Order: sequence, then structure tokens, then C-alpha cells
Amino acid sequence: MISKFMSAWLHPFTTLNDLKAEGEGASIKSSMMFIVVMGVLGGVIASVMGMAFPPANIVSGEVPKWSLWLMIPVIPVASFLGSFIGAAVLWGLVSGLIKGSSSEYKTCYRILALIAAFSPVSALFSPIPKIGSYLAIAINIWAVIVMIQGLVIVMDTKAIRTWIVCGFVFGLLLLLTLYARVTAGNPMRAASAYPQFDTRGTAMGDEELGLGEESLDKKLQSLAEKAKAPAAEAEKK
Repeated sequence: MISKFMSAWLHPFTTLNDLKAEGEGASIKSSMMFIVVMGVLGGVIASVMGMAFPPANIVSGEVPKWSLWLMIPVIPVASFLGSFIGAAVLWGLVSGLIKGSSSEYKTCYRILALIAAFSPVSALFSPIPKIGSYLAIAINIWAVIVMIQGLVIVMDTKAIRTWIVCGFVFGLLLLLTLYARVTAGNPMRAASAYPQFDTRGTAMGDEELGLGEESLDKKLQSLAEKAKAPAAEAEKK
């Protein structure tokens, strides 16, 4: 597991060539185990980093802090189940749009499993204020590059066609993911576009409208003086 993790980071394309040498009939059991282990590691890192750098919904009290530890079981389960869906999508792209012929699902799964090596490091950097998000984005982009090149190396697909099709599909998915992350990280941005209502339903506070207690007393006193003025002039006459 450790050697596979290190090789995915240090020399991913050599690792992909080794994967190709294993042949289409190679078992996916080790890849399945690798995805689960990377998911557990990513869940632990995400929970610890979340405690160190709590997200906005934790700071605001909307979500209890202990819920961060739920990522330890949730992330590996979601990664394991999602890997089969992701491999199916990858297989569909290769057999349908890129290669135009039936291809091995297991080979696509093993390529996708190699990309799981990037998730723990992404989870490590992502919660760090300011620079963390940019580092996680860079890691995700690199993971997509390795995966697309992996299709070219392992599946013998045409390079230009593979990069155009997969670059568009996975690039779009990456942009949607980044947009969702930015939106979630700035929950007040959307709210700031609307007027802030107080508990009485006014668009601004009483102080902003000049209806504070002192201001209201002064206005009432002014109205009372204006009402007395005609009566005082009448008495003088």
C-alpha cells in the first residue's frame, strides 16, 4: 500500500506502465483495498484538520463539532461505493466516445484506484486557511491529468481524442466541484445581496431609520410644541 501510494506521487506514469503490464485480466481486489485504505486515511486527516481549522458551519454552531469524526467511516464507504460508479463512467467514455470498442471495466477501475492516492493529501491541505484551497485545487488538477494520461498509456487510446473528450468532461466536473466549494466556503456572499431584516420585519434597524428611542421622543416633543403654538397665539390675541 505504501509503495503504491509513493509511486503514484513520485512516478505515476511509470506506475501506469506497470499497471498495463499486468494485463486486463488482473484482479481488482488490491485496487479495492487501496481505495478503502486511502479513504480511511483521508477521513482521519479530514477529521483532525477539521478540528484544527473548523469550517464555517461548525464555528457558527449550525453543526456540532463532534460530527467531524463521522468523516472517518463516511469517506471510505463513499469512496468505495463511488469507485464503482466512477469506473463505470470512465469505462463508458473509453468504450463509447474514445476507443469506440468494448474495453475492460477492471482496467478502468485499476486506473481510477491509483488516483485515490491523491485524496489524503488533498484532505490535508484543503482546510488550511487561504492557501489550502489552492493547493487542493492543484492536486485535483494533477490527479485528472494523471488519470487522462493513464487512459492513453494503459488503454492505448488516441491521445488527442482522449484529452479532448476527458479534458472537457472532467474539467467541467472539476469546475462544478470548485464552484460548490467556493459557495459553501462563503455562505454570507449570497445573503449579502438581499436586505437584512430585523425581528419586526423592517428592512433596516430602527436606528438606521431614525426611529431609535431618543429620536422618537424628540419627534414627539416637536409635534407637541407645534400643536401648542396655534393655541398660544390665540391667547395672545
